Amino acid sequence: MSVPLMEQPSSALRYGLLSVKPIPFEELVKIKGIKYKRTGIRYEPQQQSQFEKFEDFVSFRYEQVMSRMPIPEGFSREQILTHFIAEAIKRAKEDKEFMERIEKKEGSLLDFVSFIKERYDKHVSEYFQSEAYRFLNSNLPLSFFTQTSMYINTYQKYLALVQRIVRRYEILSGLPGVRNRLKKAENELGIMKKELSPLIDKMDLCSSGSLSLKLYVLIWSAEKIEEIDSPKLLNVNKLDQTYFQEYCLTYNAEIKNMRKMLFNVSKRFEPTLFEKDIVANPTSMMLSKLLSSDSVCRV
Repeated sequence: MSVPLMEQPSSALRYGLLSVKPIPFEELVKIKGIKYKRTGIRYEPQQQSQFEKFEDFVSFRYEQVMSRMPIPEGFSREQILTHFIAEAIKRAKEDKEFMERIEKKEGSLLDFVSFIKERYDKHVSEYFQSEAYRFLNSNLPLSFFTQTSMYINTYQKYLALVQRIVRRYEILSGLPGVRNRLKKAENELGIMKKELSPLIDKMDLCSSGSLSLKLYVLIWSAEKIEEIDSPKLLNVNKLDQTYFQEYCLTYNAEIKNMRKMLFNVSKRFEPTLFEKDIVANPTSMMLSKLLSSDSVCRV
């Protein structure tokens, strides 16, 4: 019943797309015994970036969420915050393939985004199964889980749109006949960031809303602090209904605004984004139908 590692792709895109700059490089490569000079562009973190490491994004996200959350009597806010940050970073570091792609700068930005998207698509059915499992181990209404499940589909569409925007950037920055390849890359990267920045900002708000809601239910359902990762029951009777409704309304507003922005931006980059169902796995299809509706989050 613990929160799945949804913060990985959200934080990774901001770190890997908005906080980088193009750097020219050249190296000698040997092909069939003959040495050749290879030149190209790699991406490095900007020195004046707010966050220097991927872990900083994860910590910032949890600090934002926990700073405004009421905590049960007898629980330590600092202990809970430290626990969730440590567990999130631990899971990320244990995923060596993920961390390697985060830190590797020689590859193209499109390869990076495609990796994030493919990984997310691969685990979509698991995310839906997690929501179904949470529903079966709770006394919360089904409408609560239909709304939390909407985030999964929304994020899938978001990744598809980001991939399309980055692909356009790479095509334009790689057009032949350009004398100053670095200058061209810098200009196109700036244009790409202007397109992506509002999307990533909006998705960060949506992700924070989703994480806040799920953590509130987890923490307040736990009988003791050792159970905050996986309470025996997600118990609606232990939730303060004022706070619960506030978190639900905030999340519902953010998911609605996110989908509206995706729809508007997709008209220019991916017109069919909302005409096709990205979920193709049979298990995901079944669970998405079970846990998908326009119901509001209410008791």
